[in-house]
Amino acid sequence: MYSWHNVAERTEIVYYKIIDLEEVPQIERLRRYFGIGLVAGIGTHGVYLWNVRPFALLSSLTYDTCEFGDMVDIVWAPGRDVVFVVLAHGYIYEVAVQRREPVLEYAFATQHYYARGPGEEHGIIGQSLVQQRTYRLPLGTEDAVVCAGAGPKHMLIATCAKVYRVTWTGALAGSIDIDSVYTGAPIVQLAALDDEELFVFGDGTVRIASAGSVRALGTGSTTCVAYSAIAGMVAVGTSEGAVELYGCTDSGLEHVAHAEFQHGHSAVAALRWTGDGAAVASAHKSGHVVVRSALGYELNVTQIAEPAEYLAWTGMRLVAVAARRAAVLGFARAGSGGLCLHTDDKVMVHLNGAWRVDHAPTSVINGGVRVAAAGDGGVAVAGTRGMAVRLGGRWRTARAADALECTALAWSGSHVVAACVDHARDGAAQLMFWAPRSLDLPVESVELDAPAAAVSAHGAVVMAVSTRGVLHEIVAVAADTALHVTRRRTVDLAAAGIDPRRVRAVHWVPGAQAARAVVLVMEGTRLRVVANGSVRDVGRAEYVTVSGVNVGGMHSAVWWFDGSRLAAALVSLDDFMAGGAHALAAERARMHVAADFYPLAIATERGAVEGIDQDAAGGPCSGLAQLPVRARLFLHAVLALMLRTAEADALMYAACFEHRACFSPAMEMLLHDALEHDELPRTLRLLASFDTFDDIVVHAARTVEAAAWPRLFAEIGGGAARVFARCLRRGRLRTAAQCLLIVHTMEPPSVAERCILALLAQAAKTQDRDLCVDVLRFLRRTAAADSATHAIYARLLQSAH
Repeated sequence: MYSWHNVAERTEIVYYKIIDLEEVPQIERLRRYFGIGLVAGIGTHGVYLWNVRPFALLSSLTYDTCEFGDMVDIVWAPGRDVVFVVLAHGYIYEVAVQRREPVLEYAFATQHYYARGPGEEHGIIGQSLVQQRTYRLPLGTEDAVVCAGAGPKHMLIATCAKVYRVTWTGALAGSIDIDSVYTGAPIVQLAALDDEELFVFGDGTVRIASAGSVRALGTGSTTCVAYSAIAGMVAVGTSEGAVELYGCTDSGLEHVAHAEFQHGHSAVAALRWTGDGAAVASAHKSGHVVVRSALGYELNVTQIAEPAEYLAWTGMRLVAVAARRAAVLGFARAGSGGLCLHTDDKVMVHLNGAWRVDHAPTSVINGGVRVAAAGDGGVAVAGTRGMAVRLGGRWRTARAADALECTALAWSGSHVVAACVDHARDGAAQLMFWAPRSLDLPVESVELDAPAAAVSAHGAVVMAVSTRGVLHEIVAVAADTALHVTRRRTVDLAAAGIDPRRVRAVHWVPGAQAARAVVLVMEGTRLRVVANGSVRDVGRAEYVTVSGVNVGGMHSAVWWFDGSRLAAALVSLDDFMAGGAHALAAERARMHVAADFYPLAIATERGAVEGIDQDAAGGPCSGLAQLPVRARLFLHAVLALMLRTAEADALMYAACFEHRACFSPAMEMLLHDALEHDELPRTLRLLASFDTFDDIVVHAARTVEAAAWPRLFAEIGGGAARVFARCLRRGRLRTAAQCLLIVHTMEPPSVAERCILALLAQAAKTQDRDLCVDVLRFLRRTAAADSATHAIYARLLQSAH
C-alpha cells in the first residue's frame, strides 16, 4: 500500500525530471501553439492576419482606398509567400508574407472570402505582411474589376468586359473579351487550369476557353467551382446540391463522378479543396457542410447553425464562414500502414477491436502532427520540425530531428523511414532510417535530389519520389543489429510523363525483373503504371496498397479504391516473372468489391478489407474513440477470380482460410454469386473439397430465392434429400434442421415425412431438446398450409398423448 512518504518520494522524482528538462522560451512555446493554422483577410481598408487557435490578430497592413477603389479579391502566387490584392480600379498590390512556412487564407469586403495558400498544413514561423510592389491594369474609366482567380501559371482578373491574364511577376500576358465567351449573364467566378480557363456566369453557365476554342461544361445550373492543381480535379457545385467532379487529362476535362446531396434539396454555396487535393468541402444553403473524398465518397456531413457562404482549410480544420459567425470543424487524416488516423495533436490506431487514442508530444513536434505511419507494433509521427515514435506504451522523440522537416513517413520492417529536409545543411534532402528504440541518430541515410513527395516500403524495397519527379529505389536489408542500405536505381518519372507536383503515392509493382523498375504512381487521382519509360493509365484511385497472396500460382494483389468500390488486380507468378505490369493491364485479372465505407487497410489474413464510416459517428472529429470500424469480406471475390483463371490456385488459397472465422461466410457469398452468374460447376467443385460443404450449401440456399434451388441441387446431384441425409449421418443436426424447409419444398411429402421423423429421432437420441422444439415449431407453422405436414403433426401430437 502507498504511504504519504511514497507519494512524496515519487512526486520529487517527477519534479526533478521536470527541472532537468531544457526550458523552452515563451516565444517558442507560443510559436508552436500558433503553428496550427492561420487566416488572413482583406477588408475595406486593409489586409489582416489572424491565428485560428487561439483566435488572435497577428499582423495587419492599412491602405487608403479612396483613390484606387475598394479591395475586390486576393489570390496566392503558387509556391511563393506572396499574395496579390486586386482593387476595383485595376490596381494590384503585391504583399509578401515573411515567414518560412506559409499558412494563409483571406477575407474581403467586410465579409469573409477564403482561398487556400500553399503549404497550408505546415505550421508557421513568422507572421509579418510587407507591401512590395504595385501594378495597374489598362482599364477604361467606366470599367471595374469584379473578381479574380489563381492558376498554376498566371492569375486571371475579370472586369465587366474583359478577362486579363497577369503573370506572377506582374506582367500583362494577354486578355480575352468576355463577349467572345458568353453574353447571357455577367461573370461571377473564374479559375485558371493548367492549359485552360474556366468561367462561371451569373445564370449558372460554365464555359471553358482553350487555345482559341470555347466549350460548355455542365448543365447550366452551376453555382460555384473549385480547382485543385495538386489533384488535377475540378469540383462544380449545382443549384440542386450535387457536386460534379471532373479530372484533368491530356485531352481536357473528363467527368469522373456525380456526388448527390443526400440531405434534402439545397444549392451549393461554396466549395474548397484541401491543400493536398485529397478532399473537397461543400457548403449548402441549408447549413450543411459536406466533406467528400477526391472522387466523391461522402466522408462526413455536419449542419451548422447559420449557412456558410465561404470555406477555408487550415491544416485539418475547416473554417465555415457565414454572414455573422464562423464555425471551425476539426477532421482527422488517415495515416499509412493500416487503421491509423491523426489530427494535429492526436494519433489513433485501431488495435484489438478498439481505438487507442494517444496525445502526440506536440512539445517536440512543431506545427502539430503533419504525417503519421503505423507499423511493427508502433506509430511514428512528425510535424514541421521534430519526429516521435510510440513504441511499447511510451513516446520516444528524435532529438537530432529538431532541424529536420519531415515530408513523408513509412515503416520498413522494424525501422522508420523518414523523408527529411535538413535545414542545418542548407536544405539537403535525405531519406533517413531510424531504429525506433534509439532515436538519437539515424541508422542510415540516403541523399535525394530534392525533397520527397511520397515514400513507400515493400519488404526490403523502399521507394521515394522527389518533387522533381525522380524515383529513388533503395534496398534496406537488416542483418542482426545492423541495417545495410543500398541504392538500386533512379528513374526520371517526369521524363516519362508524370507530373511531379501531383504525385501522392508510389508503390512497387511486384516483379522479379530487378533490372528494370515497374512502379505504380498515384498522380492526383490518376493511377498510372510506369514501365520501361512509358506510362499507362489504370484508372482513377484514392487509395492504393499492395498485399501478398503467395499461394499456388498467385504472387500478390494490387488494390485501389475508386471512390465507390474496391478494385484489385491479381499478380500471378507468370506476371511476377514478367515484371508485373501485365497484370494491371489485363481486365480478366481484376475483381471488384463493393464498399459502403472508406477503406484504409487490407487484412489479408482475415480475407477482408477494413475501413471507417465517419458519418456514422455523428460529428466531424468528436468521439473519434467511438468511430465505427467497418469490414467487408473480399475472400469470395478473390476465389471467384481465381476460379476463372487458375482453379487449382483457388483451392490452395481457400485452404489457407479453412479454419478461420471468415471461411464459411465467404464460401456462402461465393456460392450465392455463382448462382447469379451461372458459374456453379467449378464453384461446387471447389466447395466439395471441404468438410463444411453441406453447411455452406444449405446456408447459401436459404439466402436465395426458392426458384434457384432446383438448379443448385440438380448440379450437386441427388437432390435436397441426399444433402439432408449426409448432414444427418455426419451429425450436423442443425444444418439438417435448416435443410428441412428445402426438403419440404422440393421433395414429395413421403420423403419430407421420412426426413422429419429421422431428424426428430436423432435429436431425441442425442437429447437435444431445443432441436426437437424447433422441428415441432416448423411443423406447426407449415401444417396450416400443407395437408401432408398437418398429418405428420397430428400423428406426433397423438403419440405424445
